[in-house]
Amino acid sequence: MTLARAVEVLKAQAVVPAADGSLEVSGCFAADLMSDVLAFGREGSLLVTGLATDQAIRTAAIMHLVAVVIIEGKTVQADLVETAREEGVPVYQTPLSKYEACGLLMQAGLRPYRKGVTPN
Repeated sequence: MTLARAVEVLKAQAVVPAADGSLEVSGCFAADLMSDVLAFGREGSLLVTGLATDQAIRTAAIMHLVAVVIIEGKTVQADLVETAREEGVPVYQTPLSKYEACGLLMQAGLRPYRKGVTPN
């Protein structure tokens, strides 16, 4: 799935848009604990999170994630935007809940990551 398609599925708005919407998203990881993202996330995935802080962006950069999607229409602060631009991490915002976002992405064909299991 492309990043542009994932953004469309999530009814998301760009906060810090990707330079290239045709980037491939290889899977999805949903978490609010960045320690979980560091332990279980995989390069090339999309992070769906309720954590609207620069910590989510720094974690995404370390893990080489494709983008971060902030759920529940949470307000995105200037420090998050600044960090995202510095790190080159695209950020999107959706009014959907984490549950809804993940369900829609699965219906659209994006597979979750589970430790030790390669997505289809």
